[in-house]
Amino acid sequence: MILRLALKDILHDWLLSICLVLAIASIIAPLLILFGLKFGTIQTLQSRLIQDPKNREIRPMTAKSFNRDWFDSLRKIHPQISFVVPMTRQISTSITAINPANDANEQLSLMATAAGDPLLLENGATIPGHAACVLTEAAAQALNVAIGDELLFSTRRIIGGKYENGEFSVLVSGILEGRVSSLKTAFVRLDVIEAVEDYKDGRAVPAYGWEGEMPAAYPVFEGAAVLTPGPLSKLDEVLLTNNTGFTQVKMIGSEQAVATLGYAPRPEWTVYLATVKQRAAMDESIQAIRNKLRGKGAMVAPWMEPLEISLQSSPQSPPVALHLLAASEEISVAIPSPMPQRLFEREKDQRQAILVPSDSALGEGDAILSLKVEDRELSVPVTVIKGNAAPSLAYASAVFAGTLNLLRYRNVKYDEKMDSLLLSRRGYAGFRLYTATIDDVEGIQQKLESEGIPVHTEKERIGEVRRLDNYMGLIFWLIAAVGVIGGISALTASLYASVERKRKELNVLRLLGLLKREIVLFPVFQGLLLSGGALVLAGTIFVVVSRVINHLFRTHLRTAESLCTLSFGHFMLLTAGVFFLSVVSATFAALQATRLDPAEALRDE
Repeated sequence: MILRLALKDILHDWLLSICLVLAIASIIAPLLILFGLKFGTIQTLQSRLIQDPKNREIRPMTAKSFNRDWFDSLRKIHPQISFVVPMTRQISTSITAINPANDANEQLSLMATAAGDPLLLENGATIPGHAACVLTEAAAQALNVAIGDELLFSTRRIIGGKYENGEFSVLVSGILEGRVSSLKTAFVRLDVIEAVEDYKDGRAVPAYGWEGEMPAAYPVFEGAAVLTPGPLSKLDEVLLTNNTGFTQVKMIGSEQAVATLGYAPRPEWTVYLATVKQRAAMDESIQAIRNKLRGKGAMVAPWMEPLEISLQSSPQSPPVALHLLAASEEISVAIPSPMPQRLFEREKDQRQAILVPSDSALGEGDAILSLKVEDRELSVPVTVIKGNAAPSLAYASAVFAGTLNLLRYRNVKYDEKMDSLLLSRRGYAGFRLYTATIDDVEGIQQKLESEGIPVHTEKERIGEVRRLDNYMGLIFWLIAAVGVIGGISALTASLYASVERKRKELNVLRLLGLLKREIVLFPVFQGLLLSGGALVLAGTIFVVVSRVINHLFRTHLRTAESLCTLSFGHFMLLTAGVFFLSVVSATFAALQATRLDPAEALRDE
């Protein structure tokens, strides 16, 4: 009943009510437009920052060597990194692209990509295969190619003063929009760029039929076993560490020789172990010791720390774990039970031999040797032979065992075509890195710079948007505070005056039996009705004005972007806020209504 009375009273004073609604709407509407501009502008800028992967990219400023371990640890330690791929030297990424259809050719820069590359996936392209590429729009226009066309990539090197060209075909699997990059770039798999770099460095690339030197793996050791007919003098021991690469020489007994070398020489031999620190010893260091001991009847054999391996005769058989040691043909004659000669000889088309204990579950014949050092893995076909190997130990020739031992320090791979162990890339000159969100950029930048890796990011641009959001928020709340105070004052004064003006009528209602709490609701309901009408009018004005603003700036906006907009949640929050302020404004008039006396109505009559 009170709500109906409040509504009828508003309709009765319709002219005054319209003026009050217009007054309140004139305060709400500009605030809505201002907040819509703030929200729409910041949302558009932030969405462009977030949606454009370039703003999440972190690029190194200087060339530095990064090994594979560094990349693996970076991914594990920092889940904020969504994508990272190594890059080779910049000088090796230049290539000539030729369009066979029109003989157009252009110099392109190769850029490494891999699964999950956000720059490609978030710009409508797919990750290219090993014989495909994704071009930037500038590159595609220069070559006049479309998706599905075939290009010929050509690279050049100088060998012995002569120019040589290496060529391979690629399929254009995607073209990026011009806003992604203005450079003439081709995105290809990392192994393609590695092949181009290897070719330019003079190495052979069997995958493309390019001839050159093969980066053969080489044996490395942690020390050398020295057998002498008698003890060495202190001077001789010192000489063994002078310009040989070894840092320490110590005599070891028979039991320690078994534990360290895997075998014990005959009693008449004195055994020394020469070791190195940090760097591994190579053939030059072993030969240097031989030269120092020339004429003393000494024998020198490479020594390495036991290498954990597994041997598997067939995919169905269980792997057998063993510790691999290096065996030397020279020292083999100095032990009670000489090792098989086949261990040290490898004829053509014969696999490397591995000596295992005679009671091993492995059968003699072909097997696969697998080993893993940290994150580096290697599998090599070998031939198993049984003999006088100690339990849980296996032996290979010093050259083969030392080459496997190189996996402790370098990446090594087995080339099936050449049936040999080859060196893999040691490190990379740079990387492409993207964080999961723009909020993660600064943290990853600080982490990299703390490691001495200067990088470039879009941190300043991201900071500008954040500062703009803060400044616009401050301006909005200052203007909103002035508007709210004005609106509350106008509504409060109007409702207070309405109660004073209708004092007689309200007293009559009290005299007719209405309770005080019901009279108190009268100005409250009027305030809600008036502010509700003002809110509808202000919302209508906002919708019209926002559409005009977005239409005027449509050329600067992308699809689904708005310069002035509010969400449904914002309108709900605004409605609740306006109604709350209306109740606050009506409180003063309601307090005045509580002081009404029904006796005044009788006196007036």
